[in-house]
Amino acid sequence: MVHEDSAHLQIQHYSAWTQMKQAISGAASGFITRTFTQPLDVLKIRFQLQVEPVATSGVSQSKYTSIAQACRLIYREEGLLAFWKGHNAGQILTMTYAIMQFWSYEQIDLRLRQYPFMSTRTNLTHFVAGGSAGCLGAIASMPFDVIRTRVVGQDHNQRHSSMFRLLPIIAKEEGVQGLFRGLGTTLLQIGPLIGFNFMFYHYITDLVTKMSGHDHQKLSIATSLLTGAASGVLSKVILYPLDFIKKRLQLQGFLNARRSFGHNQTCHGIIDCMKKTLQEERISGFYKGMYPTLMKSGLTTAFYFSIYDAFKELLKVDEDKTLAD
Repeated sequence: MVHEDSAHLQIQHYSAWTQMKQAISGAASGFITRTFTQPLDVLKIRFQLQVEPVATSGVSQSKYTSIAQACRLIYREEGLLAFWKGHNAGQILTMTYAIMQFWSYEQIDLRLRQYPFMSTRTNLTHFVAGGSAGCLGAIASMPFDVIRTRVVGQDHNQRHSSMFRLLPIIAKEEGVQGLFRGLGTTLLQIGPLIGFNFMFYHYITDLVTKMSGHDHQKLSIATSLLTGAASGVLSKVILYPLDFIKKRLQLQGFLNARRSFGHNQTCHGIIDCMKKTLQEERISGFYKGMYPTLMKSGLTTAFYFSIYDAFKELLKVDEDKTLAD
């Protein structure tokens, strides 16, 4: 039961205009974040999709053996713009995801805090609201995630060079389900990941606020960036293997476009992918691409939260709450 006022139920919500400003803040956060972090995303995906060991002693048969070597090789073979491969799909993905995530988080968090059980458990409220919002954002943006992964993961001489060419091809050859490959793994990963993101961010921010004696709105941009980065890294470390499996699943049905990358793993579902990875690459295989991922996750979460909070303050979204029956 929510709180009652003189036996008359009152449900607090944000006005339509406030919700619009929350969505605008989310879109701005997603757009700016994606522009700066796309190269790290390219590196992460290239490492995740490589079956051969990332680093080996002696003569290596792997295409990519380290971050520095991968950067040099991508630049030499594909040019500077290769680091922004899939950027259009990634930008639409990020903005769609960010709008849905931040908007739905605000609505879910507000309503959860009206229940006595949740109102006294702040960390749990942030975790549940963040996890639910992350799942909604993932469902809305999943087709662009699949397309982005395939654009980044294909041979550099392939004709499928953009999302506008890939979208109709996937829909025709694989059906609608092709645009949602890896959704099950994504939801398993994204729910707790974003839940931890919001929980850690608010928890660390509250600690910093208490230690500094400043109001949350008065914390510096640098402080917001650091707290966001810490929450992103902590969350990703916990759940990284699920992101790895998701990327492998998204490449199924597209392996002919990856002949120059070495052996390609064919798998049917989450369990099969986990078994084959364990057999062929051992436990360490589940952590391929971990370093660029942590760099990207730290930067992404830092930008997400600090930019979103900055736009919220700029637009004064919290001044516009209303009450309705």
